[in-house]
Amino acid sequence: MAISAHVGITPVVVPGLATPGLSWRRSDLVAQEALVNRETRRANLVPAGRSLAYVGGGLIVLFVLGVVLYPSLVLIYNSFLTRGQLSLANYARLLSQPDTYEVLRNSLTVSLLGTGGATALGVFLAWLVARSDVPFKAFWRAVLIVPYLIPPFIGAIAWVYLLGPVGFINKFWMFLTGDRLLVIYGPVGIVLVMILYGYPIAYLVTLGPFEKTNPALEEAARISGAGTFRTFRDVTLPLIMPNVWAAGLLIFMSLMANFGIPAVLGFPRRYFVLTTKIYATVLNFDQANNLQLAAALSMVLVVLALLGLQIQRLVLARGRYAVISGKVSQPQLVELGAIRPLALGFLALLVLITVVAPIAAIFLTSLIKAVGLPLVSSSLSLKHYSDLLFAVPKVRRAFLNSFLLATGSATIIALLSIVIGYFLTRLRIRGGRLLEMLIIIPYAVPGTVVALAMILAFLQPLPLVNFSLYNTIWILLIAYIARFLTFGVRSTSAALEQIHESLEEEARISGADLVRAIKDITLPLIKPSIYAGWFLAFMPALTELTLSILLYSVNNETLGVVVFGLHQEGKVGLTAALAFLVTILVLGLNLATHRKLEL
Repeated sequence: MAISAHVGITPVVVPGLATPGLSWRRSDLVAQEALVNRETRRANLVPAGRSLAYVGGGLIVLFVLGVVLYPSLVLIYNSFLTRGQLSLANYARLLSQPDTYEVLRNSLTVSLLGTGGATALGVFLAWLVARSDVPFKAFWRAVLIVPYLIPPFIGAIAWVYLLGPVGFINKFWMFLTGDRLLVIYGPVGIVLVMILYGYPIAYLVTLGPFEKTNPALEEAARISGAGTFRTFRDVTLPLIMPNVWAAGLLIFMSLMANFGIPAVLGFPRRYFVLTTKIYATVLNFDQANNLQLAAALSMVLVVLALLGLQIQRLVLARGRYAVISGKVSQPQLVELGAIRPLALGFLALLVLITVVAPIAAIFLTSLIKAVGLPLVSSSLSLKHYSDLLFAVPKVRRAFLNSFLLATGSATIIALLSIVIGYFLTRLRIRGGRLLEMLIIIPYAVPGTVVALAMILAFLQPLPLVNFSLYNTIWILLIAYIARFLTFGVRSTSAALEQIHESLEEEARISGADLVRAIKDITLPLIKPSIYAGWFLAFMPALTELTLSILLYSVNNETLGVVVFGLHQEGKVGLTAALAFLVTILVLGLNLATHRKLEL
């Protein structure tokens, strides 16, 4: 294929492929020779770059196979293992037990009800903020996502302090009426808390589409006489339905995988869902074949998770509607008129319920000397905080362990993501899509399933080195890396896709090797995305509970495990004090992260 360029007005063609009849000048030939040398050197760079990338990519593939595929295969294998032989006995046993169907029904019930309520609330809030003339929009935009930042199990504990048997709301209601308003334990409380901590997903997913929807159809509906509600129902909502369905599926999958909320609010009533039943089965050492039975039960969650991913993919692939065009003005805001104060009051009440009341309940409970004492100055003390810092050694260990695990896993994820992202976006070699799918699986399936897979995979000492990861902090590190690796890979790969390969090629042509070209050219350009991936992995790892509750060992406790353990032990004051510190820490780090990424 001829390589041609223009120098002045004279065509330049690669020698040997010149077209007869063209006249040549010396300057043209010099420029053409330089161009040929440039292209030849660029072509010679590819094999060397590919060889190095193949080596790095091969090591990464082996790592992913070791921490993702191998535990997954071990989990599947153990689900068929009974007394050392392969059979369907575990599945037959589960299918013959009424508890299995009850647990499955419980999971679907609370998840579906929670999904419906959270999706409806989130979509309505997104419309209210994006499309109405409600005042103080900047404030609502920021504060409505705060419940998403608070660990759900801490939110559930906060609601125990509000609507538990001696919760603040129940005590006040009993003072007024002589009866409790609601006891939060059980399915009703689980659904309520799921809605309150699940709606930010729908809010975030639909806020952008509401803001960018083409207003022409809405204006036509109003001109035709349709009111605000009918325009929303018949025009606006159908336009963003793909986003609504996507939000609903995300919420459903997250609620099905949730462990903290049903554990905190379900255990006192012995109300089990799939995640908590798997947890109870793993810890039931008196039951024969308990790990293998838990593996078989886990496969139900795996099937539901993979089915949810497939449905989500179909919805996003087929449900495409043109809601944005380039020749229209910004959507016209709906004037709420007489109901504007009601909308403002609704937002204020929601923030009070989802943010102010839970945090205040945790803080006030942490100050009360003993459960049941009246909220007066003589009953308040900072004793629980001093005990946490000086009298409970496992709290200090938990802070240190969580920071080390979160920092270590996030840093390793960031480094791996650079290599994996380069492997996927620059070379695009066969198997890249399979590698991406393997990376997303540990996050797509519930954490209890991932933890059980890690237990079964690394229960025995590793071959050759004869070192057991089980009952060490290293199994937590590996589990965190496997679960949150997708955050770093997605962030880094998206950034690399936006950087043209010619920038690295120019550096290589100028004499830089591949490592220096990446270090001096590529890495500075994708640094913000690397930071973003690091923080996206660090934040959930810091307060992680679902993996840690099954994988921790003595002296390797994490913050999530200690908060949950103190709550289960009935140490209310210590639980509240630690939960409040963790909440403030998480909110502060999220604020710092947001400001860092804005710089």
